[in-house]
Amino acid sequence: MSLNKWLKEDKSSKNKKKSRAAIISPFKEQKLKKIKESIIKQKQKPESKDNIDIFLSYVSEFKEFLNSRTYLRGDIEHIISWINNLKYRYKELLNLENSIDPVNKKTKIELLKDIPPTFLDEKLTLALKKYVYRDNMNNSDKYYLRKLKKIAKDELKKAKLYQILDKILTQ
Repeated sequence: MSLNKWLKEDKSSKNKKKSRAAIISPFKEQKLKKIKESIIKQKQKPESKDNIDIFLSYVSEFKEFLNSRTYLRGDIEHIISWINNLKYRYKELLNLENSIDPVNKKTKIELLKDIPPTFLDEKLTLALKKYVYRDNMNNSDKYYLRKLKKIAKDELKKAKLYQILDKILTQ
């Protein structure tokens, strides 16, 4: 009878649960402590309204992370994730800077409407429209935009010379 009393499953399962909880609970406490510390650390940072300052703070955090490590080969995965996060934040910064000025896009569209359709080649016109309306551009469109920039610079140089000639002839 005393053996049955000691070998009951109810008590042994309770003991197993207690031992598991005793092993797992310190790890949970450490995780919670780290989470609380990171929240407190983020609250202590002064909030800057400038997006560039925010990006620079991420870069400085990455620098601190690198400076605190002595053996970087073991931290390659962490470094890759940091770099990917920095790339993402940089793209966000560029998108925010471009999206801040929606009036600029409207003015570009209005200026594009002022250009007669026969003024440029068909491919140049299509590339310019894709650029203004922010459509997906392929490599040939980018090539035609570079070509258009070069043509515009050459024509502006010629226009300056024509202005000089006009001043000479009108005096």
